[in-house]
Amino acid sequence: MLPLRLSAAALSAAALLLAAASTTASAHTHDTKTHTTVPDIAGGGFETPVVPAPSLFTTYLGGQAVGPWAGGGNSVDLTSDRLWDAAEGSQSLDLNGSTSGSVSQEISTHPLTSYVVSFELAGNPAWAPALKTGELRVDGVPVKTFSFDVTGHGFRNMGYTRQTAVFTNLLKSSVTLTFASTSPGLGGPVIDDVRVRSCLLVLCPPVS
Repeated sequence: MLPLRLSAAALSAAALLLAAASTTASAHTHDTKTHTTVPDIAGGGFETPVVPAPSLFTTYLGGQAVGPWAGGGNSVDLTSDRLWDAAEGSQSLDLNGSTSGSVSQEISTHPLTSYVVSFELAGNPAWAPALKTGELRVDGVPVKTFSFDVTGHGFRNMGYTRQTAVFTNLLKSSVTLTFASTSPGLGGPVIDDVRVRSCLLVLCPPVS
């Protein structure tokens, strides 16, 4: 999580803006505890493009689009459940193709708003090293490092775990989310079911 330090004057200005926003809060999705809006995030389940049968995966080089995601680094593998189980749907993303790669997507954001990014994490069990590592970045700045040990896991026992991170946007109208592998080799961290939700800066619940 990125540290946030605001002066008393900035907090006062934020309070005034939040009070003004409350008059139009009904225009947004909300619950009884927090005001939430959902930014545009596409392809969080990595279901498109479809890996054509009978292929087990499709490799995308850095610079190629993976559906709504922009590929970076060396390469990534869009993987069908014909090879291993997805966390949801029938496809997931190995962040290592030939070696470490990444995917990025720009999402719209609102001022004075915090965002919770969550995703399912596992690892390619077919290749060393056993410990797969990566980063979630916002505009190139790491907000979460993550790791997954594939020991004891296999193609039909991937062991996905839910990961969460929070970042705070003060003034930008959009940011770029990047999932990047920091592991070498042919098998990297595997991600699926990426979701983003927002909450007002002063009301965002802590990440568990």
